[in-house]
Amino acid sequence: MSPRPTARPVGGLLVLVGAFAAAGCAEPPVAQPIPFNHRLHVANEIECVQCHQGVRTAAQAGLPRVEVCMECHEADITDNPAAKPHIELVRRHARAGTEIPWQKLHVLPAHVYYSHRRHVAIAGLACALCHGDIADRATPPPGPVARTLAMSTCMDCHEARGVENDCAWCHR
Repeated sequence: MSPRPTARPVGGLLVLVGAFAAAGCAEPPVAQPIPFNHRLHVANEIECVQCHQGVRTAAQAGLPRVEVCMECHEADITDNPAAKPHIELVRRHARAGTEIPWQKLHVLPAHVYYSHRRHVAIAGLACALCHGDIADRATPPPGPVARTLAMSTCMDCHEARGVENDCAWCHR
């Protein structure tokens, strides 16, 4: 009689799934240092490119630099008492010469290359395609709004638009 196979513990699978998530395959919740109100800024006719200055010219859109915030917030431009402490925090960073520690919503693995310039300036894609309703949010989202970045997301978008899916364009 041959030996009966022993059952493998489920714990090994859980460790594997946990390692996969820790390797950057799942995006953890993000807490921003200031409860930035995109809706209010858009209502004041401030375009994405005014704060995210690399959108049309660089691979990375870039997070707003404190000097960009100060272009408007050096002056008292609001009567909203709830906003004043947050604006004062922006001013403290400016006085100290430090950047606001904004947190990225999308973090790509090190082996992946993505160019905002190529997608926005050249292909003419709207920010909302990947970033969803971010322009209509009064509070920062805890993570990506429209899409979780995955290879299938990019591949599906390229296929839908008839764009080539050459591995070397995105993988380094």
